[in-house]
Amino acid sequence: MNILFEIKYTIKDSKREDYLNLLAKIKEYYKKDGIDRYMTFEDEKKKNEFTEIFIFSSESDFEKFEEGATEEINDMLSKLVSEMVVDKKIRYRTKKEV
Repeated sequence: MNILFEIKYTIKDSKREDYLNLLAKIKEYYKKDGIDRYMTFEDEKKKNEFTEIFIFSSESDFEKFEEGATEEINDMLSKLVSEMVVDKKIRYRTKKEV
C-alpha cells in the first residue's frame, strides 16, 4: 500500500532565491538517500506557495524515513523553517492508498 506524505508552506518573497538554492540541496540529499519519489510543486495561482510530495511503497518505508533523519537534512529543514517559511507555518498530511 502506497503512502503519500505531503508538506505545504509559503516562502517569504525576499527568500525565494535562497529557498530555490536550498531546495536543490534537499532534492539531492533525498536522491542520495534513496528516496526517488519526491517532488516539489509551486501553486500556479499563489506565488511562493510550495507543496512537497513523497510517495513511499509501504508504511515501513515511510516509518524509516521519519526515523532516519540525519543531522545534515535536519539542518537544512531547520534553516528552511526558521529563515524562509512565512510565520514558520507548515502543514503536513499523510494519506494511504485505497
